[in-house]
Amino acid sequence: MMASKRNKLTMKDIDKMSVLSLLEQVCFSFERMQAPGFCWSLTPALKKIYGDDTEGLARAMTTYMEFINTEPHMATFIQGLDLSLEEAGQDNEMIKNINAGLFGPLAGLGDAIFWFTLLPIIGAVCISLASKGNPLGPVLFIIAWVFLAFSRVFFGRIGYSMGTRAVEMISQNAASITKAAGILGVTVVGGLIPSYIEFSLAWAPELPGFGEFSLQSEIFDTIFPNILPLLFVFFLYWLFKKKKVNTIALIISIIVISVLAAAVGVM
Repeated sequence: MMASKRNKLTMKDIDKMSVLSLLEQVCFSFERMQAPGFCWSLTPALKKIYGDDTEGLARAMTTYMEFINTEPHMATFIQGLDLSLEEAGQDNEMIKNINAGLFGPLAGLGDAIFWFTLLPIIGAVCISLASKGNPLGPVLFIIAWVFLAFSRVFFGRIGYSMGTRAVEMISQNAASITKAAGILGVTVVGGLIPSYIEFSLAWAPELPGFGEFSLQSEIFDTIFPNILPLLFVFFLYWLFKKKKVNTIALIISIIVISVLAAAVGVM
């Protein structure tokens, strides 16, 4: 059911909602997940939309206290969308149904972009800097974290500006965006393998007529640099993906084998 249009919001109201959404998971509930924070960050804008209609405000707030669980940036996007629908006078039940349909797909999209791609890449680069004693490592990570946190303002504006058009756009492009983010993440993290994995052979056998022969310096460092770390990563991937070896078992095995190999002088 379409009602008459309600009080208009400004971009200042949308930005305020987006900034409040930074605290969305402070009041996380195991019964309703993000719902308390989701509703709380919407409340100032909802009060402006409904004005003196306290019963309408109560119904709206009840809608947003339903179970909500999605990626935080995407939650702010949905909040912007919700406010555009509220402002247009859309029925609360329809808004609840739209939210329920978007939470899952957007969670996968947001996780792929932010938590599986951008932050691991940024973290890997910053750790690489920090491991070399460069103080820019932690500083850059903090700056990047703050920037990504406040990028929710952008997502809130986009959700509000696009309104219901966002639903169609997301359904058409979500798979492509997720795939592209995954490819980018694998490419960058793969390129950082030599920076994080040190795998070298200390074993140098005595060869008749040649003396001591170092496999590491004579072959691997000269002909196939960084081939051992790469092969080691692919071996671990094979064990994890194909043989279903538990990650904890892999970690413990790596520690034990490394200690034993170093003790006998192989590595």
